[in-house]
Amino acid sequence: MQATLKNFTTLEGYTVIENPKLNHSFYEQIRSWKPDNQKDEELKQASDETLAKINDIICEWIDEKEIKKISNRYKPYSEIRILKPSQLKEINEEQINSQKDVVLKLTKLVYDQLCKFNPKEMKGKAIYVILFEYFKKHIMGEMNPASCADVISILKESRKQELEEDTTMLQALETYIPLQANNYLYIDGDDNEKNDSYDCHQHIINLLVEQKEEKKDYQQKQQVTILQGKSGSGKSLFCRHLEETLWETYANDSSISIPVYISLPKCYNELNEKQIISQALQMKNINKEIIDVIRENISF
Repeated sequence: MQATLKNFTTLEGYTVIENPKLNHSFYEQIRSWKPDNQKDEELKQASDETLAKINDIICEWIDEKEIKKISNRYKPYSEIRILKPSQLKEINEEQINSQKDVVLKLTKLVYDQLCKFNPKEMKGKAIYVILFEYFKKHIMGEMNPASCADVISILKESRKQELEEDTTMLQALETYIPLQANNYLYIDGDDNEKNDSYDCHQHIINLLVEQKEEKKDYQQKQQVTILQGKSGSGKSLFCRHLEETLWETYANDSSISIPVYISLPKCYNELNEKQIISQALQMKNINKEIIDVIRENISF
């Protein structure tokens, strides 16, 4: 009898359920909460529903097949990397605890749990999924990414859409011919009589590898590579091809920076030059409000 009860109780020392304090901590945050506005009322209702779902999993009030189905959606923090909500920026735990802001405390609790909880069993994974979906929809907002994985998915979809709208570029990528370059300024009429050109793509890849090594040694310096050439020589095509290669590299090594193709004619503004990456991200369907959070977590 005792062995059976261990599968359903969250009493510490008597349970086999992972992270048994989670549902009690969640309950403590919302049990006496009396929202004073419509937005908080909706969050309170969503919180109650989330707590009920967690208890359904713990007590197996839903079918085991359904629990397994939920747990199959689980991805660990190390793979998705949760974004820190902007509400928690530049505020410490002591400051949060000293306030009577239930929403802030709830946000901190859920974020911390998602970052620290690393379930191994079916129930634990299902609970994590329920908590993450609550965080994504009600803390970060449905229209915003909740993890680095979400950001990557948005950027990949944006790239796909951009290429579908530019059929000329898409067709050119299918028959791409490597671009040749050299290390001196382009001058009209110069046919490279010196014959000292090299593979531009490989040259850039080598520079990025060197940059990564410098980063490991804490010696990295900001580098800017300028690609010059006459109109129609293949500069934009080269950048799109390079972007594709870097995405493939990122798929195998998420420690590198994420490539972002920026069309300067579309988003360049010399009065706001430092914000060009932020402007480009907004054009790729990422809300302005979340960009600072993203850039604190992801290197572009």
